[in-house]
Amino acid sequence: MYKPGKAVLTLEDGVLSEEDYIEACRRYKDKRTKFHERQRYHALILATQGYSYPEISRILLLTEETIRQWAARYEAQGLAGLENHAHWGGEHGQRGLNTEQLEELQQFLQSEAMPGTQVGSGWAGKAIRQLIRERFGQSYSKSGVRQLLHLIGWSYQRGRKLYIRRRPEEQARFVLETEEVLAQYAASGVPVVPLAGDQSKVY
Repeated sequence: MYKPGKAVLTLEDGVLSEEDYIEACRRYKDKRTKFHERQRYHALILATQGYSYPEISRILLLTEETIRQWAARYEAQGLAGLENHAHWGGEHGQRGLNTEQLEELQQFLQSEAMPGTQVGSGWAGKAIRQLIRERFGQSYSKSGVRQLLHLIGWSYQRGRKLYIRRRPEEQARFVLETEEVLAQYAASGVPVVPLAGDQSKVY
C-alpha cells in the first residue's frame, strides 16, 4: 500500500484508513464518478501510498493548500467529506460562497448593472464569474455559475439577435437606413468605427 522509500504519514496527514482506501479506489475507478470528486479520491489515495503533498501537487497539477483542505475534510467527515454536494458550484467542487455571500451577490446583481448595460438588462455569465472573483475571491466554472444562480432563483437565457426575427420589410428598412447613415459618414471623409450593441456585447 505504501510507496517504497517514503515516510509513512499519519492519519492527520490525510491518509485513508484501510477500509476507506479500498472504497476510495473503487470510486476513483468508477467512470460515473464526477471528475472533481475522483480527483479528491486520487489525491488522498496517493497520500496513503506515501507520496508527499509537493509530489501530489506536481502529479495532479493542484496547489498543496487544496490537497490539505481535502485531507482536513476527510479527517472531519470521512469519505463523505470528499463527495460532491448537489449545491456545490465552485471549481474543484468547493462551495465557494456561504449563505450571506449568496444574499449579497443576489442584491448586487439586482441593484447594479453589468458594465456597459442598464440595471435589469441581465448579466452575462462571464461578467458574474469576474464579479465573484473580485468581490469574494472565489473562482467558479461556467456550469458552477449556473448552479449558483439557480440557488438564488435566477435563470440562464441565451441572447438572440433581433434582426432575424423581424419581418422582411423591416429588415429591408433597417439595411436602407444603415446604408444611408454610413454613406453620409463616408462622404464626410472623417474616419469612424461603426458599432452595434445588444444587452451583453458591443460589436
